[in-house]
Amino acid sequence: MKTNLFNHWLALGATLLVTSAVLRVSADEPTPAGGRYEHYTGTVVSVDPQEHVLKVQGWFLFKKTFNLGDPCVYRLWQKPDATAANLRPGQKVRVSYQDVHGVLIANQIQQQPMQYTGAVKAIDSKQHTLTLHWPGWDKQLRIANDCPVVLRDDKSGTLADLHPGDQVTVIYEEPNGQPTARQIAQTSRQFTGTLTAIDLTEKTVKAKSLFETKKFNVADNCAIMVNGKINGKLSDLRPDARLVFNYDEINGVNVANRIAPMGAAEETTNSIATSTASAAGS
Repeated sequence: MKTNLFNHWLALGATLLVTSAVLRVSADEPTPAGGRYEHYTGTVVSVDPQEHVLKVQGWFLFKKTFNLGDPCVYRLWQKPDATAANLRPGQKVRVSYQDVHGVLIANQIQQQPMQYTGAVKAIDSKQHTLTLHWPGWDKQLRIANDCPVVLRDDKSGTLADLHPGDQVTVIYEEPNGQPTARQIAQTSRQFTGTLTAIDLTEKTVKAKSLFETKKFNVADNCAIMVNGKINGKLSDLRPDARLVFNYDEINGVNVANRIAPMGAAEETTNSIATSTASAAGS
């Protein structure tokens, strides 16, 4: 009886091992086209829609060449119906492909938009450059000719609507290694009022408009405009001054990321752009 029971469990165990092996082999089986799907992430170097060829550069300047299969799906930023013709150098993409005896065949290209958030330090409309500031370092980007500016609530704007100290999020690409802005979004709210209180210890200020009073917590990287520069201090502000506050409302708390005298924004933008252009030409 014990021998029969032992043989029964032994047979069951063997069946389970065989079944597990079959399932494992089945999971690892190549697709009908002849290769397992693999993935590669990098920057588009070149694309030839006519020849159906895409070259992508990954880490350490290593490049791969992909053949674009007929059923290849293109999922590009803000282009739901994209084709190979919409690919361009500088885009960061993730390629899903099959390796069929050394021939790489792409079945999906998905763009991975790169973005950077910082405070506007300078805009040079003539040179088409934008310099963003983050504590400790700056980042300069070229501005694409067709780069849209998006204001809060998805309203369309222009570069003239951006001022030094504005917090923006930039979607960019890197053709030839040069960061190039493809969209600039300024999402902060804005409030204009008279400064009524400053608390240097708590880093808060209060301002009053005709109909309401607002309290702002001042962010560590808040750009405070003083004498046309964005490196002012909270102690530089004076009561009864008319100020423009850019801020984000987080769970009912107003976090100021820019404070500037009313009417100073356009003058400062023009002076910084001019000085940037002069420095570039010297």
